[in-house]
Amino acid sequence: MRLRLPIVIVLSFMLVALTACGSSSESEVAAIAKITPSETIFSLTDLTAVGFKKGKTFDVEGLTGATDAYLGYWGLDPYDRKDYEARFYPSHADAVEFGVIFADERTGPDAVIKSGEPMWEEGAKDARACTRSAGGDSSNCRISKYGDYVIYGNMILICQGRDSSTSLEQCAALLEQLVPELAVKG
Repeated sequence: MRLRLPIVIVLSFMLVALTACGSSSESEVAAIAKITPSETIFSLTDLTAVGFKKGKTFDVEGLTGATDAYLGYWGLDPYDRKDYEARFYPSHADAVEFGVIFADERTGPDAVIKSGEPMWEEGAKDARACTRSAGGDSSNCRISKYGDYVIYGNMILICQGRDSSTSLEQCAALLEQLVPELAVKG
């Protein structure tokens, strides 16, 4: 009996150590800066070339400085696609100068998505994530499905995720397909 206890302890420790060492995910994505200056001018065509599926074309009237805006879906796994808003501007400088205030308003826990409140109404309804209360008898649709966004070149990508880090992972995964050298840097 005395010999069994130390063996059990050692084996338990080894099992925990092996599990911890083998827990890294094959689908890890590199960390990405929230704003990346680039002279690259992207368009919807660039996104569709890497498998992005356009769902809606938004009217950009009222979205200061934007040339185009889309709701779409993307994912390496076709059965686990995430929602994205892609907004395009004439340049990186315009995306930063004019787009940040609108992207901030659409994302995060303080997102402004209730009808009649956003500065740019287009797509606000699509940005809502409805959750049920603990009792399950009513829904709360005042939460944004977008936790955060990135600006890369002239494009603002608003990415689905329950929080900022999850959203930024989704943004990074799509950007790594669009700009393969990003995957090498990470």
